[in-house]
Amino acid sequence: MALPELRQVHTLIDRATRVLLIVPERASLDAIASMVALYLVLQERLEDRVDEVSAQHVPTNLQFLAGSSQVRMEPEAQHEVTLDIAGPTATDSIRTTPLQGGLRVHVTLPAGSEVTKDQLETTVRVMPYDLVIVLGAADLEELGDTYTKHTDFFFSTPIINIDHVAKNEHFGTVNLVDITAGSVAEVVYELIDSMVGHEGIDANIATALYSGVVAGTDSFQRPSTTPRSFQVAARLMEKEADRDAVIQNLVKTKPLSLLKLSGRLYARLRYDEHLQLFWSMVRGIDFQESEAEREDLPRALFELANNISGFNIAFVLSEEDNNVFTAYLLLGKGLQPRREEIQERLAATQANGMLQLTIPASSLEDAEAKALELTRSVVP
Repeated sequence: MALPELRQVHTLIDRATRVLLIVPERASLDAIASMVALYLVLQERLEDRVDEVSAQHVPTNLQFLAGSSQVRMEPEAQHEVTLDIAGPTATDSIRTTPLQGGLRVHVTLPAGSEVTKDQLETTVRVMPYDLVIVLGAADLEELGDTYTKHTDFFFSTPIINIDHVAKNEHFGTVNLVDITAGSVAEVVYELIDSMVGHEGIDANIATALYSGVVAGTDSFQRPSTTPRSFQVAARLMEKEADRDAVIQNLVKTKPLSLLKLSGRLYARLRYDEHLQLFWSMVRGIDFQESEAEREDLPRALFELANNISGFNIAFVLSEEDNNVFTAYLLLGKGLQPRREEIQERLAATQANGMLQLTIPASSLEDAEAKALELTRSVVP
């Protein structure tokens, strides 16, 4: 994401006194989860001067998220009259007097000040927000009645537009629209990371963002899923995102091909109980018989790891070309702080949110022995 846009977003948020977070009338789970994550960050930053709005009730399968119970169905209505006076920079006093059926406001200027009607301009703000953050909407019309009833408000208020689809109309004052992202949550993750840093993301924020990534990528199986989707997911797991709760609430069904591939991994699952190493292997024929693609293997490993608790390293060894094998490694929570060190020691690369290690070997059994020797060397 471009730094100039992020800096502009920081400036708008820093200047805001009240922020409205809002999603489309027919919002995706990804957009709602992303809104909740951003709300949790801004709530502390702005001392509760932020509202999150969805025209529909929060779906049942997202109600486990911290902050979801604070979602309103309508923005707060609070009329505010602003009087702009060109020239004077101070007032002596401001008072009110009652009128029959109304109110009169008296503004007394310092002695010597001269003001004409041409120097006065009044505006009426029907809602108390001076910044709007729209998540997951291609255009403002997708906000439904909220936009229809308050069109003037949206045209006169700065808007931060956050999305990841190419059809987005870039309607915002600042547009954080990243079409290379697989979900709104990935864009929001980068924004939050730029605001509070990775260390500032707690487990509740991480869980909301992880929910958005899972929902937005359909559990990492949509064609729009990118390696960055896995990388963001891995970073959120480092921050103790509650994967079990996300899976229980969001992952309803899985493609048959993935289930078949995962079944083969489970059938060959092995472990070193002392070092808490779990591993499995997959041959070329397994992809043919399960009708899965090699691109499905990282997701199958994530599925495998989701059902293993307390592991140090979980890996899958895949047969590639003749005498070349690839090990896909996921680090457990205890080893994640050492990720960069382990990556360097193993001469591994990072992709799809995990480490990848190329192993030349004469057979799958030989590659398994080499992979175990390497992984055992980095486990305390």
